[in-house]
Amino acid sequence: MEFTSTLPAPHANADRSKALLSNAVYGHKSKATLKERLFAMWFRQLVYTQIWEDPVVDMKALNLDANDHVVTIASGGCNALSYLLANPAKVTAVDLNHAHVSLVRLKMAGLRALSNYDEFFNFFGIANASSNVRLYKSVIAPQLDTDSRHYWEGGPIGFRRIRMYAKGFYNYGLLGQLIGIIHWGAKLHGVNLKELIQQPTQKDQEIWFDQKVAKIFDSKLMAKICSSPFALYNLGIPPSQHHALCDQQPENMAQVLKERARKLATVAPIKDNYFAWQAFSRRYDPTEQSALPPYLMRSNYAQLKANIGKLSVEQSNIRDAIASMPLQSVDAVVLLDAQDWMSNEEITALWTEITRAAKPGARVIFRTAGTLSPVDACFTGPLQGKWARDDARSEALGPQDRSGIYGAFHLYRLQA
Repeated sequence: MEFTSTLPAPHANADRSKALLSNAVYGHKSKATLKERLFAMWFRQLVYTQIWEDPVVDMKALNLDANDHVVTIASGGCNALSYLLANPAKVTAVDLNHAHVSLVRLKMAGLRALSNYDEFFNFFGIANASSNVRLYKSVIAPQLDTDSRHYWEGGPIGFRRIRMYAKGFYNYGLLGQLIGIIHWGAKLHGVNLKELIQQPTQKDQEIWFDQKVAKIFDSKLMAKICSSPFALYNLGIPPSQHHALCDQQPENMAQVLKERARKLATVAPIKDNYFAWQAFSRRYDPTEQSALPPYLMRSNYAQLKANIGKLSVEQSNIRDAIASMPLQSVDAVVLLDAQDWMSNEEITALWTEITRAAKPGARVIFRTAGTLSPVDACFTGPLQGKWARDDARSEALGPQDRSGIYGAFHLYRLQA
């Protein structure tokens, strides 16, 4: 089913995305490289249909309670919603990209407007039925803010973006498109990546990967493709992160990605790993078992619906968002891998604002493409001695991250 939007075409949010992303990628430089400009342009679109950091690990690290205010980068919104299951006082999600902000707001409106769990799961979990467009028009759209309606009811000529939910939402976004290309390339090597979800044990997953998938990364063609940062923009990897991943040696990238892909495929039993389901099967487990983000689980639906009023979302740079918050008003900050994009000056400015807004006992978590934390070198002057990495918890929790795509997990605590 198709429908014609009566809303005028907007430009303000897309223009704001352009300015925010350009500043995030190369705003600290007097002159940006061509790679940086192309990445900033590429990243203005819908990139992530789901977030690729494990919210279960996040909540173990943050140990949230009923008084906590969490500030997080929104991305696909899966984790911001899942944090509500820890019953914090407030979750504030921010993102540079208006597509991601619109996605989180759509999920929030769906949770409020849809009548039961089955409708909610069919829309956002299966996300592949023409009835979803009718539900959007009749039930969700009236609950949605005008800016987000502009996004979902706009799109290329002849295709409204909300139609993604009729045609398989998780096949879209830059990352979803890249995963599709990877599946096509695997078939050229005689490999069906969807076979992973059929493996009966974790050991079988390891054997299957080593026998079927490893050879793809060992090919000369894959080595050539992976050595180019342009080929990895769909993964959301900026030029600076590309260098961190391959330790300044682009020829190593295929082997780095093979190691990360193997971890994703084998770090947990497939029945428990929704990240592996998305990468290898391009969908979630439709039987509603444990291979789902927490916010999509039936057992969590009532609690999530009751807590949705605690979540707010805004389009902003996270440093600017925190700078606008009162003194000692934030208990936890989730930075994803954003600092891999940043210069030392930008990291210092970000942590200066976090320190001002942090309550006693505040926690900050983030991931990095490489193994080293980028922040310790920035803790000088007024920041010296303010924060310390919890090495024991960081090293214990990092290997539990079911997405398996990062080099390290970092938990920092504000010192008394």
